[in-house]
Amino acid sequence: MVSEADGMEFFNSPQGKTDPEAELAATLASFFVPLADVTEGKEHPQCNFPARFKWLNRQLSFDLDRLEIQPCDRLDRWVKTLDPIGATLVFASYFLNNPASMFGHTLMRIDSRRTGSGNNLMNYGANYAAVTDTENSFLYAFKGLTGAFQGRFAIFPYYTKVQEYNNWESRDLWEYELKFTEDQLNTMILHLWELGGTYFDYYYFQENCSYHVLALLEIANPDLRLKDSFFFSVIPTDTVKIVMAQEGLVKNVVYRPAVLTQMNDKRLKMIKREKKILEKLVKGKISPESTAFVNLSPPSQALVLNAYMDYLQYQSMQEKSDKEIKIPRSVLRARSRLQVVEDVKSEITHFSTRPDQGHGTDRFRVGVGHNSHEPFMEFAYRPAYHDLMARDVGYDKNSEIIFLDFALRYYLDSDRIRLDRAKILSITSLNPYDPLLPKFSWRLDVGIDTLKDYNCNYCNSIKGSYGRGLSYRPDFFSPLLLFSLVDVKAEVSGHLKENFRLGGDIEVGAYYDVTKNLRVKLAGSYQIFFLGDSKRFFTSQFITRYALSQDLDVRVELNRYDHYNEGVFSVNYFF
Repeated sequence: MVSEADGMEFFNSPQGKTDPEAELAATLASFFVPLADVTEGKEHPQCNFPARFKWLNRQLSFDLDRLEIQPCDRLDRWVKTLDPIGATLVFASYFLNNPASMFGHTLMRIDSRRTGSGNNLMNYGANYAAVTDTENSFLYAFKGLTGAFQGRFAIFPYYTKVQEYNNWESRDLWEYELKFTEDQLNTMILHLWELGGTYFDYYYFQENCSYHVLALLEIANPDLRLKDSFFFSVIPTDTVKIVMAQEGLVKNVVYRPAVLTQMNDKRLKMIKREKKILEKLVKGKISPESTAFVNLSPPSQALVLNAYMDYLQYQSMQEKSDKEIKIPRSVLRARSRLQVVEDVKSEITHFSTRPDQGHGTDRFRVGVGHNSHEPFMEFAYRPAYHDLMARDVGYDKNSEIIFLDFALRYYLDSDRIRLDRAKILSITSLNPYDPLLPKFSWRLDVGIDTLKDYNCNYCNSIKGSYGRGLSYRPDFFSPLLLFSLVDVKAEVSGHLKENFRLGGDIEVGAYYDVTKNLRVKLAGSYQIFFLGDSKRFFTSQFITRYALSQDLDVRVELNRYDHYNEGVFSVNYFF
């Protein structure tokens, strides 16, 4: 048995990481050490490891005539400050601009008796994260995958994380209030104290934020076997689902909207004229003193100004400054003159959906198809995460992340098995155009694919591409999403002239939800390779998906690559 903790401060025995018996003996001996024998400036082991002391005392019933209970002033003050009466699992929605948060993030909130209900921002949070030493994305990914970062727990005021996630990154938060006894909460807090002096090797897909949050819950209630459900990867959405699956563990689910969600909720309530006025305010074409704004009714003025202040708050946060939020005095004066009170009790529109209601992150696919030459069968598996053709409940509706997607095909006439594709990493973010916050759409693709525009017996190439473009959705809840992207592409294969080709493509397409279960994609592209193996050709694609349930769908795909055609019928199971 090997401990997951990697900092030696966590152990009392030099062999404690790999020898539980030696660690138990050393821990018991340390608890009996007289205070006078403890190095000056150091805490007594009873104070360093209070959760262990509490558990061992219950199991062994220490003889208090032989063991002196030591005073632990720092620990007592810390526990008194937290004063836990509840615990909440917090899920921060996806943030593609940060590799560590592409799949979301989970942390714990410690709900205190002293703050009372309705003051959750004043509680403390417990967060496990990598201590990074680089801003290079490729080096970050490499170190995160190989455990080269230290992962540590930190305690902080919860409002600081709300400020970071809700306001700076504009990520919706989902708060899952958990049911624990006060004794269980005390054990969790004491264990957090023990973790404060150690670290774990941080692994992006295994020993990550969600994994160690689950470990905290298991410490509070050992009857929970939450980590046993995971083998290859521990993804935040899956940890939320496993917590929800425990009978009686979750008491309540609370939605905490991001600042841009609050702004967009107000925009949904606006008529066309109000939206135009807001857009002109944002672009500086008018001010609250302008005639166009003053001619609005007081309720309309209040609605527009409230949305405008949300926008200013977000933009101020983007400056990463410690200064106060910059809202012009003229805007504050104009709003204060209006005797219109915002209805804070009205339910806000949910622009994201509960992560526990989404499909599983693993996917197994079996399909049958026919290409220009012969029929085939297809078998595919990926451990993560979500593609744009799947139902988007619980996921970002405009993006996809596909990791380690391997597909094998068995060709019936030629009686052979070939690797059709291996998507090492594929990310697509189709950001619909917003006149207030215009963003480019983009995508990144690295992997192995079949050279389908070549008649080379299903030979493969290693390829990589990156593209940017524009997307359009008539409104946030519209079933139609249009996109256009321009990519730079490179492929390497021994079957190509000069063993490579470099070029790009222009692609246009659309997704349309006919019903909540039926989605259609239609796309076409023009491929141009001008270095290495020069070539130009068209591709087209039609896909339709029907969801039989959240975790099961069937799809029909028709693809054309130059003069090569194929059709595939597949069943996709998410788990």
